[in-house]
Amino acid sequence: MLPRHDGEGWIELYHHLLMLRSKLTFDQLVGINIQHGELKSIIRAAGQLNASSALCSNHVMRCGKHFAVFTGLGRFGVVRPVQIKRSDFVESELNAFSPSMRRFWGYLIGQRTARWTDSNVHYCSLTSGGTALWCDWASRHPRMDVDGFQSDTPIGLLLNLDEGTLSVYQNAHRVATLKDGLSGEYCWYADVWGSASISIERGLIPGEQQAG
Repeated sequence: MLPRHDGEGWIELYHHLLMLRSKLTFDQLVGINIQHGELKSIIRAAGQLNASSALCSNHVMRCGKHFAVFTGLGRFGVVRPVQIKRSDFVESELNAFSPSMRRFWGYLIGQRTARWTDSNVHYCSLTSGGTALWCDWASRHPRMDVDGFQSDTPIGLLLNLDEGTLSVYQNAHRVATLKDGLSGEYCWYADVWGSASISIERGLIPGEQQAG
């Protein structure tokens, strides 16, 4: 059962429920070096070095377990369901963007609502090379290299909001828990740069029968 937030109408709640059962898509692209591929579940960098981001903004996760499979090169994970409005920035300020970039932290944390709860894990990601990072948008935290990670292998991420964890899976096996202490609302996200591309799709949680 999807919990209803204070002040949330039934129509909004029903919309979120429908989106959690639909195909994952990157609905918000931020930066000049990013574009959709053949489908909105695929993003591509446009050949520049600038990092750019894509958020599954319409697919907000607030409880339960959610599993997504990422294929490609770049960085992927979860982030708060923020809205980055180009009108809030001067020209060229968004040429490069990632929720990990310090210069955007104040803007991002300024969107905090009660729906984020009291967790300070606002962003957690993993690179296609196996390096994990999380942010509270206040200070930097050490990166972590994931033992046993295999490059060039599709990456499954399990956001378990019952336990407050984000874990990585490869070849149907759990490789590591990237972070604990997650609660509140999140959406899937990815960064690309250079000429990288990334695709996302819902998957079956290894060992379970229900899609995330």
